[in-house]
Amino acid sequence: MKPARIIANLVGLMLFFQVILGGSAVFGYINVQYHLEWGVVTFGVLIIATVYAAMELGSKSTLFRTGIAAIADYVVQIILGFIALGTNSGVVIVVHLANAFVLGVLVTYLITFADSAEKASTSLHPQPPTGSPGTMRALSRGK
Repeated sequence: MKPARIIANLVGLMLFFQVILGGSAVFGYINVQYHLEWGVVTFGVLIIATVYAAMELGSKSTLFRTGIAAIADYVVQIILGFIALGTNSGVVIVVHLANAFVLGVLVTYLITFADSAEKASTSLHPQPPTGSPGTMRALSRGK
């Protein structure tokens, strides 16, 4: 698997844990600090996934553009999170949660585009079978 595909899938898993940590913090099961720290790490990995998308497929690719959209939404999510933390407003917390689902959809698209880009690349550039020269000669004689 290519790095962009691996990292895009990792972002999806990390975002899933981020939502669990956020819900756990809202209900008082954990300190909100864990949600904040994991969010910083997740944001960093999202940026890395977007950079890899640009390196592998270019800045005009759907994968890269989806990554940029996810980064922009993540910035909005960070702002909403700090407003929710500062005001402790139930309405802002619900908007923060709803935006987390939007971010989840964007990251799902990111994973889908990374998977389909790798599959398209594989079909355009199939890898020859690997093996020693002796094995290849024996296989070609068997025809």
